[in-house]
Amino acid sequence: MAIIGVMGSSKAEWPELAAPLGVWLAGNGYDLLTGGGQGVMLSAARAFFNTKDRTGRSIGILPSLPHPKLGFMALTGYPNPFIDLPILTPLPRREAAATDDDITRNYINILTSDVIIALPGERGTLDEIRLARRFSKPLLCFGLREAFGAVPEGVEVTSNFEVVQEFIRRFPFH
Repeated sequence: MAIIGVMGSSKAEWPELAAPLGVWLAGNGYDLLTGGGQGVMLSAARAFFNTKDRTGRSIGILPSLPHPKLGFMALTGYPNPFIDLPILTPLPRREAAATDDDITRNYINILTSDVIIALPGERGTLDEIRLARRFSKPLLCFGLREAFGAVPEGVEVTSNFEVVQEFIRRFPFH
């Protein structure tokens, strides 16, 4: 079963984009991978989780903080209640002061996904887009072009959901 990574804002849910995508992924036998938090991650996972007769799982790659007794603890708000398989990492989320060489949970998000669909977001989403390009992962940005102002040149952006569906279907999954 292919893993489709849905990346995007940790604040804005973008339900008009994330919800139909989550439902479609669930109804077509894919696994959904997100960062397991709020915003787009919540909206996509909620739609995916609540789709009747789905066969895939919603996977959340959770950022953490060190804990003196438990080793690491998920950040507040992680995982959201619609994550079937929460994966706690000892890695932080992408912070404003992070450099491009800092290892964050974004590496796991991208390297684990077979295809990445990026919705509008902030610095973490831009980092995931950069990593997808770096590791030659299939990547498509879904939303209005204006919402992706800082996306690097050459990254495809579409607001057409049918284009997103065809993009995902293009790849032979094993």
